[in-house]
Amino acid sequence: MLIDFVLNISLTISGIYLFHRLQYAEDRRLIDSGIFQALLMTTLAVLLLMVPIHVSGITFSLYFIPLLILVKYSVPYYMLGSLAAVYLFHHLIFGYGWQVYLIFAVLYIFVMAILPFLKFEKLRTLTSACIIFSILYVLGINLFISDLSLWQMFVFVATSTTVMFFAMMMYEDINTILKLLKRYEEDEYKDYLTQLGNIKSFDEEVNILIDESESLSLLLIDIDNFKVVNDEHSYKSGDALIKQMANLLDNHVPNGGSLFRNSGEEFAMVIPNLSFDKTVRLGEAIRNSVERANFHISEDETIRLTVSIGVGYKAEADVTKGRMFTDADDMLHAAKKQGQNRVMFIPYLS
Repeated sequence: MLIDFVLNISLTISGIYLFHRLQYAEDRRLIDSGIFQALLMTTLAVLLLMVPIHVSGITFSLYFIPLLILVKYSVPYYMLGSLAAVYLFHHLIFGYGWQVYLIFAVLYIFVMAILPFLKFEKLRTLTSACIIFSILYVLGINLFISDLSLWQMFVFVATSTTVMFFAMMMYEDINTILKLLKRYEEDEYKDYLTQLGNIKSFDEEVNILIDESESLSLLLIDIDNFKVVNDEHSYKSGDALIKQMANLLDNHVPNGGSLFRNSGEEFAMVIPNLSFDKTVRLGEAIRNSVERANFHISEDETIRLTVSIGVGYKAEADVTKGRMFTDADDMLHAAKKQGQNRVMFIPYLS
């Protein structure tokens, strides 16, 4: 029995790890999807059917544990699909009685209806659910199929709960690690606070567009007196204002354009194939929109902000990325020096 128990834990943990590892290398976006979770748990359930546990003259399988975990990570139609797929292996291939699976299916559908509404931590919720499920499952077998001793029922409940506990620990640890890896990879090109592209992403975008586009517009947008706002309120309020500003600016990005957060309170908007006049009008529209907006620093307190905008423009082949950025940066500083809340640009004659 001990060897069977160890095999079940080892198979469950290694299966969870290997499946995530392979999928992460193949397509990381699918890891959080319902179809991935259903495929993983269905596979584990079938594998657990292959290593039943023998105790005191009876044989039982822990195939139901992956399906219980699935309730917290997928959607009903995938769960029902997994339930049907596992039945094919349970009854037709491994030869277990259909009566046992019927008891399991009835209890499982009940769990599907109840478990998603429990908002406790997943490890605690699923371990508790496994204990209750195992007790009801073994009582159902005892009442309708075969008499079981108290020792057999205790071993069944204790074994299934232990395997569930270790499986969930591994599952949650892997998901946490994958989320951290995903955040680490995104942080290379994405600003964590606003979810906009960062300075590295901005630099790569300009490198691509400056050669591919007939013209390229660059708006450097800086929040006026933002340090004063941080000092008077708090950095938490400052972060909230940055996020609100990002949302406002994002609503002004034309088709084909991109918005980035370059640094603390500075944003950059890059737009290919937009005329110089429309670029300047866009800058003015953004400035006016910010000036009229109310920004929330708390639930019941708002403030007004303004921005200064410097325009850089490339419409000739000899205009480099460096020159376009320098023009925009110089104009931004000029806007600051001349009173803020204005759009500055070097006149361009087409």
